[in-house]
Parts: sequence; C-alpha cells; structure tokens
Amino acid sequence: MKIAIAGKGGSGKTTIAGTLARMLSRGGAKDVLAIDADSNPNLGLTLGLSREASEQLRPLTRDIVQRITDEGGNQKTVLVKTPQEVIHEFGTMTPDDVTLLLMGRVEHAGAG
Repeated sequence: MKIAIAGKGGSGKTTIAGTLARMLSRGGAKDVLAIDADSNPNLGLTLGLSREASEQLRPLTRDIVQRITDEGGNQKTVLVKTPQEVIHEFGTMTPDDVTLLLMGRVEHAGAG
C-alpha cells in the first residue's frame, strides 16, 4: 500500500502522515516507510525522534539517481541503487519501527 499526503501549507500534513505511519506500524503493518519531502522537514519529530536526532538525519544524495538515454533517445532518471540499499544507507528507524527517509534539507538561504 502506498499513501501520499498533500495539501496547503499549515493544513496538518506532517501530523497526519506521522500519526498514520505510527498507527500502521503499531497495528502490525510490515515495513512502514515514511518519506519527508518537505523543505522544512519535521516528520522525524512527529514520528518520535528528538529534535537533535531529527537534525542529524542524513538526507538522500543526488548520486542515488542517474540520467540515462534509452535506445529511442529518451532521457529518464533511474535509481543507481536498489530501494533496499537506499533505505539501508539513508533510513532511520523511529521509536514505533517506522523507517524515515529525508529527501533533503535547506541548509542556507537560496538553497531551496
């Protein structure tokens, strides 16, 4: 099952996504993966990580994907690593056994 949470800023997306992920995991769902793609990532806090642990999360790096051109001349982006390798390298386990991936983080002005 795949669930995406989207909406206007300030509508509670992070709270809903984190609560849903925790409830699924507590209810016995296997391999719950939460991906924080917000430019101001706070899903780690909602999933029970401390602020310090959340700030230490390692975001995904650009080298996990590569642009290739297929035989028809079409460009596409492909994963260089398997999803399991990406999760193992970048995933952080949270208190309710939800694995968290951080898409990125704005480090300074003009970086977002």
